[in-house]
Amino acid sequence: MKLLRIAQFSDSFPPLMDGVGSTVLNYCTHLNAKGHQCRAIVSGSTIEDGYAYDRAHGIDYTIRERSYPLKGIKPYGIIHRSRAFRHQVLSQRYDLLHSHSPFYMGAMSEEVRQAQNIPMIATFHTLFRDDILGLTRSRLITDQVMKKIMKHFQDADEVWTPTEWSRDRLFGYGVDREVAIVANGCDFLIPSDDAYHAYRESGRRFLGFPSDTRILIYVGQIKAEKNLPLIIESLSYAKEAKVPFKMVFVGYGSDQESLTRLAQRHGVADLIHFTGRIVDREVLKSVMAASYLMLFPSQYDTAALVLYEAAAFSLPLLNTAGSATATRSSDGYNGFIAANDARSYGKQVARLLAQPNLVRSVGEMASKTLHRHWSTAVDEVNDRYQQIIERSGRR
Repeated sequence: MKLLRIAQFSDSFPPLMDGVGSTVLNYCTHLNAKGHQCRAIVSGSTIEDGYAYDRAHGIDYTIRERSYPLKGIKPYGIIHRSRAFRHQVLSQRYDLLHSHSPFYMGAMSEEVRQAQNIPMIATFHTLFRDDILGLTRSRLITDQVMKKIMKHFQDADEVWTPTEWSRDRLFGYGVDREVAIVANGCDFLIPSDDAYHAYRESGRRFLGFPSDTRILIYVGQIKAEKNLPLIIESLSYAKEAKVPFKMVFVGYGSDQESLTRLAQRHGVADLIHFTGRIVDREVLKSVMAASYLMLFPSQYDTAALVLYEAAAFSLPLLNTAGSATATRSSDGYNGFIAANDARSYGKQVARLLAQPNLVRSVGEMASKTLHRHWSTAVDEVNDRYQQIIERSGRR
């Protein structure tokens, strides 16, 4: 195996906790453990907060630039790419570039590629057209931005995406070339029975609900694009089960206040609880272990990492038909699927609240069939990197 100098480019990275940033973090962690020199060229926070996170977590491979959050897409925003930052990035030598965002850091990867004449991979992670349209309020501007974004993928040496579902969406955006499917993973190992019960007790204490309360959970960004209003609207139907439950939202985003108002209008405000962002992975494990069912109606995510994380703790997902996560599971076998409307979704929640044995058995099957650790995922990534470098050398 040839040891490589690799640069991963992303507009997000911890402490901004999202799927793309987590992917880059785990790529770097596992590739560096194999002996490669992998750098994360990233943003997603203030530089001070970013490097403080790095120090606290023993990370020494980042080159960071400041992000200025924009209303409507907060915590994401504009990344300036200062002269000092560009100099720091361009002064390094690389063998391979991997872009995880077609925006600011994607443009930086293009600049490095041109300067050093080396291969670049572009991974399609996110359905960003709706985000751009929501920000610009103009289809004309959105179409122009999309053309520039699609050029980023068209010009890359290879294009990756994590699922067949997301590949179809990329083709729908206008990409006309071969696209490889490279699945993600998660950093949660399947715990032993003793460890699982310890996590469960810890999660119960953290949340502070009565022992007979069944915990429904969502983990991710708190924004409407994730189909979260459907969860709120469905809870009035879920109450038909006559079973004590709470709906816990784990994450951060710009729409928490609007979701709270929606819950008040539907008379379910007393059933919901927002934990905010949970950075400590051990705490997140405990909350998942304490939960009964994960509600994940998103039609936005291309490959949600929580699918793998939840599977580690035998926590099944209730998906919506036509979503990326729904294509990864079979209804009633290793997950659940409901129609993408509040009434159908809520009645399915009510049915599952009343059937703990079914939920438990489907969760156990999810653990056996859906869980995938990052070590397995990055082994595949490493093999593909080696092949790209070999082909590049022959050229």
